[in-house]
Amino acid sequence: MGHQRHAIGVLLLVLLWTTWGAAAPQSTNSAQQPPAEKPMPSPEKKPVFQTPSMRLASARNILIIRTHGSTIPFETIKSTLDGWGRFSLVETKDKADLIIEVASSGDSGVQVSSSSSVSGYSGQEEKSTSSRKDLTPTEVTMAVFDARNQRPLWSATESVKFAMKEKGKENNLVEAAERLAAKFHDRLEPAAAK
Repeated sequence: MGHQRHAIGVLLLVLLWTTWGAAAPQSTNSAQQPPAEKPMPSPEKKPVFQTPSMRLASARNILIIRTHGSTIPFETIKSTLDGWGRFSLVETKDKADLIIEVASSGDSGVQVSSSSSVSGYSGQEEKSTSSRKDLTPTEVTMAVFDARNQRPLWSATESVKFAMKEKGKENNLVEAAERLAAKFHDRLEPAAAK
C-alpha cells in the first residue's frame, strides 16, 4: 500500500507541476518571437445609399446625349446647362456623374408622295401626287440618369406648340427645350418662396 501512495503522490506532483508550469509566465527571450497579433477584422464597407435628390445635388460632370429627333432641343438644353455653370460637360460616360438624354418625337411636317401606274382602261401611264400634313404632336423629353448605375433620377416632357412655318417650328422647339431646362434647374435649385 505504501507503494501505491508513493505512485499517487508522484502522479499528483507531476500534474501540479504541468498545470502550474503552463500557467506561469514564460520569460521573454530575444530569440523567441512574440505571438502574432490577430488583425481585427475590418468592418465591411456598406454602400452609401443616395436618394435621387442627393445624387443630383452632388453631381458635377454631365454627358448630354441626343437619343432621337431634332438637334434643336439637344443643342438648346446643352447650351443652357453649360451656361448655368453648375456642371462641366464631358464627352464620355466614364467621366460623367449624370447622363442626360434629350429626345424629340413627332414631326409636324408635310409629307408629299407621288406615284405612277399604268391604267388598265386606257393603257396610258397615270401619275398621281398626294400630300398630307402630319399633325401629330411634337414632344421634347429630357431624362437624367445616374452614370454609375443608369438609375433614372429625373424626367420631364414638354409639348411643342404647333406652327405652320419652319421658323415657327424651330422657335417652338427652342421654347419647349428651354422650359425643360428651367424645370431641371428648379428641381436642383428651387426658387425662394416670396
